[in-house]
Amino acid sequence: MLTALAEQAVNGLMMGSIYVLVALGMMLIYGVMHVLNFAHGALLMLGGYLAYFVFATLTGNYLLAILGAVCLLIPVGALLERGVFAPLRSNLRNQVIASLGLVLVIENLVVIIWGPNALQFRVVSTQATVAFGPLQFALQHLLIIAATALCIAALFAFLHLTKFGTAMRAVAQNPRAAIVVGIDVERMHKAAFAISMALAAIGGALLGPLFLVFPQMGDLPLVKGLAGILLGGMGSIGGAVVGGLAIGVTEAVSTLFLPTDYRDAITFAVIVVVLLFRPQGLFGVSTRDDS
Repeated sequence: MLTALAEQAVNGLMMGSIYVLVALGMMLIYGVMHVLNFAHGALLMLGGYLAYFVFATLTGNYLLAILGAVCLLIPVGALLERGVFAPLRSNLRNQVIASLGLVLVIENLVVIIWGPNALQFRVVSTQATVAFGPLQFALQHLLIIAATALCIAALFAFLHLTKFGTAMRAVAQNPRAAIVVGIDVERMHKAAFAISMALAAIGGALLGPLFLVFPQMGDLPLVKGLAGILLGGMGSIGGAVVGGLAIGVTEAVSTLFLPTDYRDAITFAVIVVVLLFRPQGLFGVSTRDDS
């Protein structure tokens, strides 16, 4: 039983890592730009397709495929930021409508380019298993956890240990004050969107070889990433990390005791219970509206 519990916990950390990448990307855009991007899951999916394209068509190298997906998705994000989200920055309702419309546009564009059938993103080098005593883990699972941990550490170091990251946090806290002290707010917005796109591309490239690459592959990570943000607390990077990982581990471990069909119900029931006692989330700051 302990062996199964440990293996499921690692499986949960693996899927939770994907949710964390989605949560961090969405929260960074919202925190810096005050934009809700519900197309983030579709962009993660596009990152998976781009990684598949680079791997299958150009390089055959998985690491280069991940880097290629990042390099290709960032310009796409720049176009969306300037053409769609920047003009709608002050209109939350239209942001939601536009981002939901983008989901349909991106999914249909992918179908036109790659077809409606799921693609098998097979990376032989990551299909091995790693043994730790009696425990057996897929190398791809460990790679996802390690890559996500590296992304979290890099993002934290960037935001807290660099002058550019400090400026970005200043824009998130008070854009008007940031302008007064000479910070280029528009530049910070572009940078935040670029980092978000990089996280989406990495998430899609990591998730692709695990299952299949298909037009709706980003839908579930989007929902779970949003749930992770709410559970951890809006505006808290640490909260998004803990929330995403907690959701992944909860849904994986629950399958040891209940049928798989109840996995999502158990996960969201736990979230509801937590939010009943802490409406601001685990690490969120309480406000009058929360009480």
